[in-house]
Amino acid sequence: MNKLARLFLALSAGCLLLATSCHKNDEDTPPAPRVAMLAYGVTFDDKAFLQNCKTGLVKASADFGLECAWDIDTTTDRYTERLEKYCDQGFDMIIAVGYMWSDAVAAAAVRYPATKFVLVDSGLPEYLENAASILFDVDQAAYPLGFLAAWWAENSDAYDPAVGYVGALPIPQIRQFTEPFLNGVQRYNDEYGSAVKTYGAYAGSFLDAGLGAHLSDSLIGRGATVIFGVGGQAGSGALLAARDRGKTGIGVDVDQCISIPELSTTLLSSAMKGLDVTIYAVMRAFINGNFPGGGVYSGNLQNGGVQPAPYHHFETMIPDGIRNEIEEIKAGIISGAISTGWNGKL
Repeated sequence: MNKLARLFLALSAGCLLLATSCHKNDEDTPPAPRVAMLAYGVTFDDKAFLQNCKTGLVKASADFGLECAWDIDTTTDRYTERLEKYCDQGFDMIIAVGYMWSDAVAAAAVRYPATKFVLVDSGLPEYLENAASILFDVDQAAYPLGFLAAWWAENSDAYDPAVGYVGALPIPQIRQFTEPFLNGVQRYNDEYGSAVKTYGAYAGSFLDAGLGAHLSDSLIGRGATVIFGVGGQAGSGALLAARDRGKTGIGVDVDQCISIPELSTTLLSSAMKGLDVTIYAVMRAFINGNFPGGGVYSGNLQNGGVQPAPYHHFETMIPDGIRNEIEEIKAGIISGAISTGWNGKL
C-alpha cells in the first residue's frame, strides 16, 4: 500500500472516530428541561402582573437552558385540559399563574406525580410533594402606600381630601391590596387628626380596562384625588383615567411608571411584587435539585419580595418627614410592631 493510500485510510479512521465520539456526546447530553407557563388573560405582555411573571421565566430560560412554552386564554372552563396537554407532552414543570388554577393544579399534581407544578399567587388546597406555591405579603407594601396616598390627598385638597381604589374582583388576592391600603389611610388620619375619606369599587373583571376607567371617573367625581388601581387591565384603565382627569395614582405588581411610561408623571408609587425574582428563584432551585415541593415561597418586605416602588416624578415633592414615617412604618411591619390589618388567606 503506498503512502497516499495509507494516509487516506488514517484520515478516514480519524473522521469515523470523531463522528462516533460526537454522536456519543450528543446521546449523553441530557435534554433541556421543558417548562410551560399557563395563564388566564389576553396577553403575557400586559405591562403588569403577567409580564413580570414572563420576565422571570425568560431570564431563567436564558440562564439555565430551558425549553419554554407559553399558553394564555380567556376561557375559564379549560384549566384541567390545558394542564393535561403539557403533562401528556412530557413537560418537566408547569407554572400556573393565578388563583383560578388552584383546584386544577392540585388534581393534576396527583394524576401526574412525575411533573413539577408551581402555583403563582395562591395557596394549594392540600400538601403535594410535586407542587409548590409562590405567595406575596402585598399588604406590607399597600399599607404604607395608603399612608402616603392620604398625605397626598390632604396636601392636594385640605378641605375635603379623599382617596379611592378600583379593584378587579373582591377576591383575597385583590383585597390583600385594598384593605391594608385603607388601613394605611386610617393610620394617617389617626396620627394627624385628619379626615381623609375613602371610596372603592370592583370591576368584576381583570380584563375590562373601560370599566376600570369608568369606575375611576366615578370615584374622582366623588372627590378622590388619588386612585389605587388594582388588578390587570381594569386597574391599569383606572390609573389612565386618573391621569386623564389630572389626578394621581398608585399602581400594583410592578413599577408601573416603567411598565406604562405614559403614567410616569402621575404615579406616586406602586405596590410591587417580585414576581420575576421569585419565579427565577424557584426555577434555580428546581435546576439544582432543590424544588420546594409541598412548600410555599413567600415574598415580603424583609426579603424584598414586595416593596413600594420609587417615587420617580414625585421624588422632590414628598417631604422628608413623610418619607421617614413611611420607612418607620416599613421597619415596624418587618419587626412585627405594626400590623397591616390583613388576616385573610390566599
